[in-house]
Order: sequence, then C-alpha cells, then structure tokens
Amino acid sequence: MAVPIKMPRAARKELVTLGENIRVARLRRKLTAEIVAQRAGTTRQTIAKIESGNPAVKIGTYVAVLQALGLLKGWGDIDDPVGEQMALDDLPQRARLKNG
Repeated sequence: MAVPIKMPRAARKELVTLGENIRVARLRRKLTAEIVAQRAGTTRQTIAKIESGNPAVKIGTYVAVLQALGLLKGWGDIDDPVGEQMALDDLPQRARLKNG
C-alpha cells in the first residue's frame, strides 16, 4: 500500500499550479494525454496524476512531460533573491589597498 506523502502547504500549492499549467499547455497544443504520455514514455494515468499535482510522481517523469511539451528549456533555472541578498550583505563595506 502506498504511503501518503506529507508536504508543506506552500509546496503542495506550487505542485498543483505546475500540474494545472502543464494541462493548459497540453490543451493549447491540442494534444491528448495519450499522445503526451507516449512522447514522455509514461502512461495516460500518470499524465492525469501530474496534471492534478500528485507529489508521488517522480520528478523525472515531470521533466519528461515538460520535454514532450517543449517546455523543458529553463525549467531548472532557480531565481534565488534571498541567496543573492545574503551574498551582497557579506561584501565588505570598503576595500583597502595593500602597500607593497
């Protein structure tokens, strides 16, 4: 029996949004779930799980579906404004010239 996956609410919401966006992209391309499943090497049932934001689907399958829809480019880019700000905060206030 499958063990339910517990996720933070914000993460679950983003996964559901991703699934909805994948569904919209598929429909805009006028592709059936069966065609996308064949192109991604998975099943129609898995496409339905992805489109509902099911967290039990492997990330590799999500990536294969994005590839099948032509949406993979840039998917792995992560915008990290918090990390960038932290790096800026660690910069020295002024630079000193060394004699020598």
